[in-house]
Amino acid sequence: MHLFKSMLMLMVLILSLGAQNFGRVEAPGMEEEEDDPIQTIEQSAEWLALENTVDPKTYTLGAGDELGINILSNKVLTFLLTVTPTGDLFIPGVGVCHVAGLTLFEAIPKVQIFVKEQAFPGAQTHLALLSPRHFKLLITGAVNKPGFVIVSPLTRLDEAIEQVDGFHQLAKEYAIEVTKINGFSETVNFHQYLLLGELGSNPTFIEGDEVRVPFGNIDQNGIVVRGSITGAGYDIISDNETLGDYIKRHVIFESNSDLQNVTISRTTKSITNHIVIPPAEFDETVLLPKDEINFMWERGVMVTGFVQSPGGFTYFPGYSVTDYIALAGGNTSDGNPRAVSISHLNSTIQKGLKTQVLRGDVIYVPRTRKDIYIGDMSILSVITALLTVYLTFLSATK
Repeated sequence: MHLFKSMLMLMVLILSLGAQNFGRVEAPGMEEEEDDPIQTIEQSAEWLALENTVDPKTYTLGAGDELGINILSNKVLTFLLTVTPTGDLFIPGVGVCHVAGLTLFEAIPKVQIFVKEQAFPGAQTHLALLSPRHFKLLITGAVNKPGFVIVSPLTRLDEAIEQVDGFHQLAKEYAIEVTKINGFSETVNFHQYLLLGELGSNPTFIEGDEVRVPFGNIDQNGIVVRGSITGAGYDIISDNETLGDYIKRHVIFESNSDLQNVTISRTTKSITNHIVIPPAEFDETVLLPKDEINFMWERGVMVTGFVQSPGGFTYFPGYSVTDYIALAGGNTSDGNPRAVSISHLNSTIQKGLKTQVLRGDVIYVPRTRKDIYIGDMSILSVITALLTVYLTFLSATK
């Protein structure tokens, strides 16, 4: 019996000693398992939609970047690491290595040498970017909601501008000022990105950058835009900007716009001229400050006169005069469709229901002749009125 108790106590002691950790440093959550010595990394941040793969030679590391490091020595160590606010990479069991300000291409050999010198002389070390950091970017000036926005080193100017609800209508989009943390400034012509797709005119940013969108001067480079487009009002143009370029970068047409009737009202020496620009001349027409551009509505057909619902209607090729009168609810009881007249854009007038209807025509349904003379009176009322007049005349002449 005593022998059995002694053996049982010895087994408990051995198990307890085996469960102890004699000062071995383990990475948090990365305890070894004999049957699976290679650890995996779980991505903690959301994946970003990238326009292309990240170039290690141009991507600069900073606080918040998430990196994966794999150390192959007598054992395999795999860690998910975040660059600290001080710009350091804390590698468990190895030490602290400063990487902020380095490109990923520069940081990889630095970390490899650091691991060999500090902990694992014969180790093979691999370093990879898992998720880019996020930081605040200040946008001021001619935007609708100036202030800070949250971006990453992969966020471009157009995406940042969306976060401030877009450009103000008086923004000089061709002269955006980007100031770097070292004081260096550059001017960005965002129009070049809109028109030509130049990525250099739609830049990315790093911590400390500031974006300022200047306001334009209405007298010096402002125009007025009206008519059948989205966002009519004032706008700022660049030097020598053509009507064609302006339409390409800014104009969103309504469904009833008529490109054949784009008019520029231009005042010179107190004289205002109205110039109709055909589509073939859009790219040749240079805009001038104070121009008023009118994007006209597509010409329809006007039905007026003695109809139930007079007004303008969409032009439908092949529709007859009768069809348009029907669209207007038909003629009223005192309207005479057989005497209809149609006024064309060339100032000619035709009569009759068989007239061919053209875009821009005005259809007029006149009043009946009966209604002109006697209105709503019945035949009996007319006869009674005439007899009354006649009897009154007889009485007056006796």
